Amino acid sequence: MLKKVASLIFSFFVLLSLASLIFNAPLLIAYIKSDSMSPTLQKNDLVFINIFDRNFNEGDIVVFKSDGNWICHRIVKETDEGFITKGDANIATDQFSGRPAVRTSDIIGKIVNFDGDPVNIPLGEGIEKMESIFAKNKLLIFAILMAGGIFMFSGGSKRKGRKYLRIKVSTIFIVSSLLVIVAFSLANVITFEKREISYGTTSAGGLREEWVLPGQEFSRQIKFENRGFYPYYYLISPETANLDLERQGFLLLPGESRILEVRINAPRDTSLHTEKIAVTKYIPLIPPQIIDVSPHPYIPVLLMDLEISFFLAIAYFLGNFEGEVKIRRRWRS
Repeated sequence: MLKKVASLIFSFFVLLSLASLIFNAPLLIAYIKSDSMSPTLQKNDLVFINIFDRNFNEGDIVVFKSDGNWICHRIVKETDEGFITKGDANIATDQFSGRPAVRTSDIIGKIVNFDGDPVNIPLGEGIEKMESIFAKNKLLIFAILMAGGIFMFSGGSKRKGRKYLRIKVSTIFIVSSLLVIVAFSLANVITFEKREISYGTTSAGGLREEWVLPGQEFSRQIKFENRGFYPYYYLISPETANLDLERQGFLLLPGESRILEVRINAPRDTSLHTEKIAVTKYIPLIPPQIIDVSPHPYIPVLLMDLEISFFLAIAYFLGNFEGEVKIRRRWRS
């Protein structure tokens, strides 16, 4: 009974690690990295995230992505553009410092609470060191977890001073298949990037390349080059309103390149501006038409993972994976 419970808990954390690895996002659990939510939540507190409740209201503490970072703050107001957020310890809202309003699609979930108070567990400074090690060695740690799973689910016996570790061939196939899916997912996700075009609007526009007149329409060129060993389908999406750019996709074979001309309508104020373009790249195992209409960049990756899983499942049912691999080790009592 205890072994089954331990196996269930271990499987849960392996799957949770896999999901966090693929999506590069906190799922179900996370810890607070700053004092911005003090005294409600302290730095290094462990919190639990409800990713299923998508009904967000004023007063909810939510975890959302902004400028590539995951932030845990409270919703203080809802507007037509999105949610206004603020750390309980901060004087001003996040949007006062220039961040855009938080959209529902930016929020991974809300902090689990009990009777209005967030559920949290103080962990101390050691969690920061553990997170740093995990962040630098995600794939290695996941492989260690999978190796631990093989030993957990395999049986062993002692005979005449020797220990025999038996691993089912089917288990080896399943673990190998899972690692293939993880590697494929990483090959897609780690290539996601943002391209930025910075310029200044000033009455001295034209004296320098990065200076333009207020309200001027101008263009910039962005080069895309596939330096990999397999084809990539590039999907280009504008993220700022001043870009005169349609969402579009194109295929580049290994060694190919393409230059995209981007039109920009400069604001009429005099200031520094940065336009952002999201660039997602996919190994094209599904039709590009599906990638083009996807509402979220990770959905094509999941669809391709399901496609790979389907063919691996067929190979599993059609193949012969009976039997065991026996590993003999010296055992000293």
